Amino acid sequence: MSVDISKLTSEGAQLLQGFVEKMGLEGAVIATAEGLEMASYFTSDKDADLIAADTASLLSVLESALENTGKGKLNEMIITAEGGSIAIKDLGDEIAFACLAPKGYKMGGLIVSLKQFMKEIQSFH
Repeated sequence: MSVDISKLTSEGAQLLQGFVEKMGLEGAVIATAEGLEMASYFTSDKDADLIAADTASLLSVLESALENTGKGKLNEMIITAEGGSIAIKDLGDEIAFACLAPKGYKMGGLIVSLKQFMKEIQSFH
């Protein structure tokens, strides 16, 4: 099933806002594989274009590493740093998703919620 890119671009910000607010996140972005922002929502002043580009770049490097090591397809990537965490998922159709979590956020609950949220995004057809 293919995602309707135009619908995701026009309605994606609302979808992201609901998820970010419900989950207590700092923000989220949906980007093309080339790193172009399709939709975003952040609770503070963040550069969505830069985050979209970084998300696509990280996803590309990790997918290459997984392919080169024979580990299969990416499920999710969690990056934990001193100021918080970033979760990145490949949505297929050359689309990437990233969300920013504050310091101390319980990422296990986010991973479970992301599975349901990914179904919502992929239902944009």
